[in-house]
Amino acid sequence: MSLSGRSRRGLIALAAVLLDFFLLLVLLILPARAALAQLHWPQFRGPGGSGVSPDGDIPVRFGPDRNAAFKVPLPPGHSSPCVAGERLFLTGHAEGLLVTFAIDRRQGKVLWSRGERPEKIESGSRLSSPAASTPTADETRVYVYFAAVGLIAYGHDGQEAWRKPLPVPITGHGASTSPVLAGDRLLLACDQDVGSHLLAVDRRTGETLWRAERPGFRRGFSTPLVWPPEAPRAVVLPGSLRVVAYDLRDGAERWSARGLPNEMVTTPVAGDGLIFTGGWTYGSGVETMPAFATLLEPGDRDGDGQLTSEEAPAGPARQHFRYIDADKDGRITRSEWDSIAKIFDEARNTLLAVRPDGEGDVTETHVVWRQTRGLPYVPSPLFYGGRLFLIRNGGIASAFEARSGRAFYQEKRIEAGGEYYSSPVAAGGKICVASIQGVVTVLKAGDELEVLARNELGEPILATPAIAGRKLYVRTEGHLYAFEEPEGE
Repeated sequence: MSLSGRSRRGLIALAAVLLDFFLLLVLLILPARAALAQLHWPQFRGPGGSGVSPDGDIPVRFGPDRNAAFKVPLPPGHSSPCVAGERLFLTGHAEGLLVTFAIDRRQGKVLWSRGERPEKIESGSRLSSPAASTPTADETRVYVYFAAVGLIAYGHDGQEAWRKPLPVPITGHGASTSPVLAGDRLLLACDQDVGSHLLAVDRRTGETLWRAERPGFRRGFSTPLVWPPEAPRAVVLPGSLRVVAYDLRDGAERWSARGLPNEMVTTPVAGDGLIFTGGWTYGSGVETMPAFATLLEPGDRDGDGQLTSEEAPAGPARQHFRYIDADKDGRITRSEWDSIAKIFDEARNTLLAVRPDGEGDVTETHVVWRQTRGLPYVPSPLFYGGRLFLIRNGGIASAFEARSGRAFYQEKRIEAGGEYYSSPVAAGGKICVASIQGVVTVLKAGDELEVLARNELGEPILATPAIAGRKLYVRTEGHLYAFEEPEGE
């Protein structure tokens, strides 16, 4: 059947209208998506776990009474702000209740909150928190992890989509790793004193997709790094003594590199074709542990071949008792002792720069450079402008050329002492670091150490700040601040 000339003209006109409509949608949607990208800090340390807002900026001088767009009271917690479009997500803990908050990122208004009251909160250390894990978000949902509960997915409107109960991890400090997204997968590191593993679940349903066992890894607090961020194929997770890359499809081990501390707290970062991971712990460098038999003779009073805390003789057995007692049954067995003795013996306080294109053990072939000075205990490294920046306790900063490891400056004081648990973030040519004592220092990102300002907030800070647009979001012990300098200041 042939079309008449009138029909053909009608179809052509309709096609032209549809094309104009499509072009209009493109013109409307693309700027909106670009604006969303600028206001997107979707996980711990932002886009790709980098700690960098590529199109954002941060103020230099601010405080409770200066350049504060808003100040919202919140219950305590160490989770960092997670920003998705106009919403900001956080968690907190108060009176046995674990709470997820959605906050209007412009005005600071709490849009909704959802609470969980677990039967038991996991044990922790002096500076730990049951609300330490940072949420991660996509266009429609936010995903939270509480060690005492498991994984929960909420819609941006606060409606629960699914939940996945998980066993409480066995550690002496609680959990602080954060979930991350990679395509249709939600990834969670579960390093602990017994049963360490990496878990991947379907982000739509919470169903387990794979579980990669990590035998030989003890407690760890790192958040996984998805690699490469633009088209993820692997997930990189450091732990006791080594860093491992797993295939994102099935969790199979692809490569590993040795030379790390006995437990890892920092999170890896990528840049210039390398992955940077490492840190410092008290356990690394411990002298060779004595043979277990030499401890039983003076200490094993009941002759059961094990040591209780009362039986443990002075020295490593008593000093590290809770750490060595992996299953927390109050006794050290020979296998527990031998396992930790091997870890202590091989542990190294080191930062590694690894080329991530190898297979198997790449320690001798793909470790491009190492660094042993200026290493942080908790704050993760920051890659920014071709440099790798470190901050450690005492307010001691170092910066290296990322490709070579050459030091621009090393172990220089920023004159803001104290402990540092918050990780550095960067935008607009500036680096921001925060101390537990509540001082937020802004540095110029360059080859020399230059302090632009020290800002005192008057409250402890353990959470890592977030950046969205021109706003810097800082979570203190009792508040969430949004700081922004007026245009032209």
